[in-house]
Amino acid sequence: METSILNSIGPQIKIANTLIEKELNNRIAEILTEYNLTGPQVALMIYIFEAKGRTVTQKELADKFVLNHSTIRSIVKRLEKMQLIDVAHLKSDKRQIVLSLSGKGYNVIKNHINQIYKVMKNVNQKIVKNMSEDDQKYFSNSLNKIIKNFNI
Repeated sequence: METSILNSIGPQIKIANTLIEKELNNRIAEILTEYNLTGPQVALMIYIFEAKGRTVTQKELADKFVLNHSTIRSIVKRLEKMQLIDVAHLKSDKRQIVLSLSGKGYNVIKNHINQIYKVMKNVNQKIVKNMSEDDQKYFSNSLNKIIKNFNI
C-alpha cells in the first residue's frame, strides 16, 4: 500500500497549523488594519494584557508559546519598534527581560479585545466544526498527549 508523506500525522498537524495561523492572521488583520500585526504578535500582547500588571519575562513567553529565544526576541523587537510594548531588565536579575504593554499597546488591545476574542472563538469553532462533543474531547486529549510527548 502506497502512502503519502502528507497522510502522516506530523505533516497533517503542520498543514492544520498553517491553515489556522493564516485564518487568524487574516482575521486579526481585518480588525487591526493600521498596525499590520501577526497572530503571534497579538497573542503575545494579549498574554501581557491578561497578566494584569504581573511581571512577564521574555523567557516566560518563550516557554508558554514554545518558541526559541531568537524567535521571541524578533517578535519583541518588532513590537518595541512599533511602540506597542516596553522592554526593561528585571531589577533582581539583569539577564531577565521584562515586557509590558506601552500605553499605545494597552489601548490597542483594550479597544479591540472583544473583537479579538470573537475571532479566536470563531476560529476554534471552525477547527471543531463537524466534530461531536466526544470527538472534540478526544482530539483535545490527543493534542495534549502529543504536546507532553515532546515536552519531556
